[in-house]
Amino acid sequence: MGRKKRQHTTAVLFDLDGVLYVGDKIIEGADQVVHQLKSLGLKIAGVTNTTTQPVSTVAAKLARLGIPIFEEEIYTPAALAVQAIGQHSVKLYVRDALLEDFQGLTETTDVPDFIVMGDLGGDAYTPALLQEIFRYVMQGSEVLALHKNRFWQKPDGLHMDIGPFVSAIEYATGKTASVLGKPSRAFFHGVCEALGVRPASTLMIGDDIESDIDGARRAGLKTALVKTGKYRAEFVRQTTIKPDLVIPSVADLVDAMQLVER
Repeated sequence: MGRKKRQHTTAVLFDLDGVLYVGDKIIEGADQVVHQLKSLGLKIAGVTNTTTQPVSTVAAKLARLGIPIFEEEIYTPAALAVQAIGQHSVKLYVRDALLEDFQGLTETTDVPDFIVMGDLGGDAYTPALLQEIFRYVMQGSEVLALHKNRFWQKPDGLHMDIGPFVSAIEYATGKTASVLGKPSRAFFHGVCEALGVRPASTLMIGDDIESDIDGARRAGLKTALVKTGKYRAEFVRQTTIKPDLVIPSVADLVDAMQLVER
């Protein structure tokens, strides 16, 4: 039997930091690529695990860099967290700047139904804070992890992300956190549903071999790994995860996309 023909790409999802920019510096050619794909009629979305800034700030940054991805085209884990929490009680472990995306929720001083773990920055997940979260979980609180990335790229190099802290709570309590961002299948499928496209006709562009590429692949999307941002060749080899495409940077995307259309 012949190989099943791939579906024509109708949408492209971009991870942001490390793919379109690093810190406050644009990846060369990122703005032109997004413009070109939109001119071709493809649906575009920015999908990010960033939990340091609200969507409005991310959108303002993209506008400042000249990258035409707008606020309504940006998808983050915070919206899924708000949906999951509903009217239940919550305690938020997120930066003050992100509270904008959690409007309508009221934090409790008692044992909460839900705990939201996001990026607090620096060394904020102190032993005392982890002990506090541990006690809540042992009393019945459910952990919602905005993501579970191992590390991320900053202008001065790689930094440990919140994944190790989420894993510490899971190990200590014997309970599993609900991961809302990438690599969650529900996250990718939710974005595809919002765009009105099928996962099989959607291409995910990322610099994280695990949360971007493997997560999207398991959700049925096509994938392209860029060698910018947090990309490290040796780490990628160790994972044995195989993207559909590996390209030097997002600037090479349009020419390379024809390879995944075959």
